[in-house]
Amino acid sequence: MSKRKSKKKGQKSKQLENFDEKIKTYISHNKGSTWELIRAPQKDLKGKATKCYIEDQCSLHINMYTKNDQMYAPPYSQESAIGVVMAIGNIGERLEFGRGKPKGTYLSRDGGLTWSEIAKIPLIYEFGDHGGLLVAAPNIQSTT
Repeated sequence: MSKRKSKKKGQKSKQLENFDEKIKTYISHNKGSTWELIRAPQKDLKGKATKCYIEDQCSLHINMYTKNDQMYAPPYSQESAIGVVMAIGNIGERLEFGRGKPKGTYLSRDGGLTWSEIAKIPLIYEFGDHGGLLVAAPNIQSTT
C-alpha cells in the first residue's frame, strides 16, 4: 500500500513540475459562463503581422498578480472608462515568466475583445477623463 501511495504522489509532483509551462490566459464576456483564449493583435506596434492565431495554439497571455516577481503592473481598468483595459503580457503558446522573456504592453478599447500592442516593454499606466486620457511610463526606468 505504501508503494501505491508513493507512486501516486510521484505522479502528482511530476504533473506540477512543469506547471509554469502550461499557464494560459482566458477571458469571459458573459460573467464566466464560457471562456476563450485571448486573440492576439493582428499586428504589432510597428505594423508587422504577428502571425499568431488561436487555431495554431497562439494567443495573448496577460501577467496577473501571481508569479509577478518582476513587479509588472496588473491588468487595469476603471469603471468610469468603459471598455478600456491595459495589461502587460506576451504573445505565444503560454504565459512566459523568465527574466529576459519579451513582454509588451497591450490596450483594449472594447472590454478585452480586441487588443493592440502599445509598447514593446512593460509600462505602468493610469487613466483619466473617463478613459479620454491614458498615461503610461516605463515600469523600471526613471523618467523626466
